Amino acid sequence: MTKYDELKTTIAGVEFKNPFIVGVGPPTKNAEKIIKIAKGGWAGATTKTIIIEPTKDPSPRMAARAVDGHLFAMENIELLTTFPMSDWEKWIKRIKAEAPSDFVLIASIMGTPDLETWDEPLKVSQEAGADMIELNVSCPHGSPEHYMGAYIGQDPDLTARVTKHVKRDAKVPVIVKFTPNVTDIKPIAKAANEAGADAFTLANTHGPVIMGVDIERAEPIPSVRGFSSPGGMSGPAVKPIVLKLIAETLQVVPDAQVFGLGGVVSWYDAMEYMMIGARAVESVTGVIWYGTGIIENLIDGTLEFLKSHNYSSVQDVIGKAFSRLKAHSDLSFEKWASAWVDPEKCIACSRCIVACRDSGEGALYVDTENMVVRIDIEKCGGCGICQYVCPTGAIRMVAKEEAEKMEKEFEVSPISVRMQRYYSKLYEGIRPCYPPIL
Repeated sequence: MTKYDELKTTIAGVEFKNPFIVGVGPPTKNAEKIIKIAKGGWAGATTKTIIIEPTKDPSPRMAARAVDGHLFAMENIELLTTFPMSDWEKWIKRIKAEAPSDFVLIASIMGTPDLETWDEPLKVSQEAGADMIELNVSCPHGSPEHYMGAYIGQDPDLTARVTKHVKRDAKVPVIVKFTPNVTDIKPIAKAANEAGADAFTLANTHGPVIMGVDIERAEPIPSVRGFSSPGGMSGPAVKPIVLKLIAETLQVVPDAQVFGLGGVVSWYDAMEYMMIGARAVESVTGVIWYGTGIIENLIDGTLEFLKSHNYSSVQDVIGKAFSRLKAHSDLSFEKWASAWVDPEKCIACSRCIVACRDSGEGALYVDTENMVVRIDIEKCGGCGICQYVCPTGAIRMVAKEEAEKMEKEFEVSPISVRMQRYYSKLYEGIRPCYPPIL
């Protein structure tokens, strides 16, 4: 077994050498960029969406938001390919000729409710050599006003009609890319599945949203000569929504073959998606922010995770957490959990104390002798927010009995040692991944 064998996955009968694909977006807008992706170690890529009449893009067309210096969301008002189908016909052939033989090329196509508008993009893409076809019935901005994208994907009947029509002439597997902008994904998933979809991508960008306002100029962003338009939101902020969408899809289509898409920046994100049921993941915003080189983090981190947890392959990970989802009323309501502070990681910054004081039970306090946060276990209400505001990963939720045992064994290094350890961790060149400091 080579070091990559445990990463292999299969979707709709197509084998991927690893579960990491670059999705539709600026990183896949032409042949040169996709060939670079292919030679860089990614298992596959999806072309910019191919359409009969190419679109135009405004400038600037992207905006992002950050918290504590960490990017968490991006908006784009970019649309589909700006190149004609004749270019993509040549480019797909070139990509297939120059990319490694095990590289999977997915062609994204789009049309309107007029079913004939899907025929030429399908014909050109698959005859040029695309390994799979992805139906973009999900773009949330620009396209719906022309009766395309999410206009189709928000309607189960339209989604089924388009899927069935494309499947009629498709010679390769057909993926339906869902929009997250629906009240309930389940009827959409059922409709696409019954119409013959071979796989699903969940999900396209969210919204449309307004990413922000430049309050100095009183202009929404991104500002195009002083004006803007709501666009699609992506990045880590959308991942919790997509995890739910995948779970709901699997509830109604248990054997669904799913690509998880939304906020994949590191191997940690990928494992979350696969544990909820995705068989592979796509990254777009992560590649835009940090480059195609994040494939090293995805592969190395996943291999290390599999080894450290005694998983033989990513197949053992798929769906591992899905069965642990329950209705809220079926959860335990026993107050069994308590926060516990690892004194060796604590730098007494007091973020947790503020959160607990104003939103919890006020169970956390500073041990001024040792300059470390301690907890009143009996007072702790077990809400759990303290572990997420902690910048060092010092806090976790455990059973009250375990917390009491560890409190009895309390020992701590001087605060100067802990601070030095914390700052050396910050500056050792950590690659972008989540959790950022653990």
